[in-house]
Amino acid sequence: MLVLSYPAIYTLELTATCNNRCPGCSNIYAVSRPPLLKTAKEWTALLSPILPEAVQVRLSGGEPTLHPEFFDILRYILTAGAHVTVFTNGRWRNPEHFVKSMCEWRDLAGLLISLHGATAASHEAFTKVPGSFQETVDNIRLAIENQINVMLSTIITHDSWNEVEAVVDLAQQLGVQGVAFNRYLGAPLADIEPTVDEMRMALKAIQTLPSTDVVTKFGIGIPQCFAINNSEGCLAGVAYATIDPWGNVRPCNHSPTVIGSLHEHTMHDLWHSDKMNAWRALMPTECTTCAAYPVCHGGCRAVQELRADGRDPLRGEPLTEYVPAQEIKELPANVRPRRNFRIREEEFGYALLGQGHVLPVAREAWQIVNACDGTASFAELAAHFGQPGLDLLGELWELGMLDAA
Repeated sequence: MLVLSYPAIYTLELTATCNNRCPGCSNIYAVSRPPLLKTAKEWTALLSPILPEAVQVRLSGGEPTLHPEFFDILRYILTAGAHVTVFTNGRWRNPEHFVKSMCEWRDLAGLLISLHGATAASHEAFTKVPGSFQETVDNIRLAIENQINVMLSTIITHDSWNEVEAVVDLAQQLGVQGVAFNRYLGAPLADIEPTVDEMRMALKAIQTLPSTDVVTKFGIGIPQCFAINNSEGCLAGVAYATIDPWGNVRPCNHSPTVIGSLHEHTMHDLWHSDKMNAWRALMPTECTTCAAYPVCHGGCRAVQELRADGRDPLRGEPLTEYVPAQEIKELPANVRPRRNFRIREEEFGYALLGQGHVLPVAREAWQIVNACDGTASFAELAAHFGQPGLDLLGELWELGMLDAA
């Protein structure tokens, strides 16, 4: 597993405050720590050394829009040129004002809105707020009517595991771009967490969804030893880090491990610290022998921190053979691909940094990468670079890291 020299993807937890009461909240400090609000000026000072290297930034919480200076923080972060997404529960204090204000930020990648089921019963079993389903759906519709890009984030729970198709149908009715289905990550919660069988059936439903205008994907990787699937391995501690409301750096928003404070250390020092290296090494040795390890990275380190047995509950026995769930589709021969990613030089070669994707490549791939400038078609590039070039181009195209010129 190749680790970047500096993180490229961040979640910024602007506040621990939230107007939902989800018992399975991924904000591990929501209850255990008192609320704290850094001012926009304090966030600016904290982030100014970091943002130039950021490719993707997700504003989260708690509910980030409850921060009284939310728009000031958003304005500053957008100046860095990163892809910025607001991860929100869709329950805004003044929806019309919020949406009107968001319309001013056309550089924003969009909103990622939590919708944890296709019905009020399943969604509110997670949020614990009566009426929150309809409020969220109404605000999703309002945002889309105002040409704001919306993705849904749906956690598979004991109440929603059998609503996969219904969630996608609802997403299509609302006009959202896509749905990211996520596994539950946290301490065991019998009323929230799906059983192993329920998770398998939900996974199968996601894998076999019919093609629609709604893009569906896994927001969090599922171990391939649990079931062969097309999710990607977690980038926490590899290319991704979280900064909490107190200025602490954690490997991800699900992990309770505090690596250190940005008030006392640089991000570079924390990223290369013994504590971060120890967190990266939490993966069981047997996972590194699995044929699928380069794809799924062995499951979730954060969830094993939160379990008494210290194990990802979806992790099975290492695979001796592995065939990906999906083959790369045939490339459109006449399309002239153009790079939609940043290139960062690393010790291992180059890191190609797209929106939510990091693809490490050897130095020998430079000519192929450099040729994706919109002047040559896929057919021409394939003829010039052969099968190795075609494989890399196909992967970049599938990941959305190439545009048609």
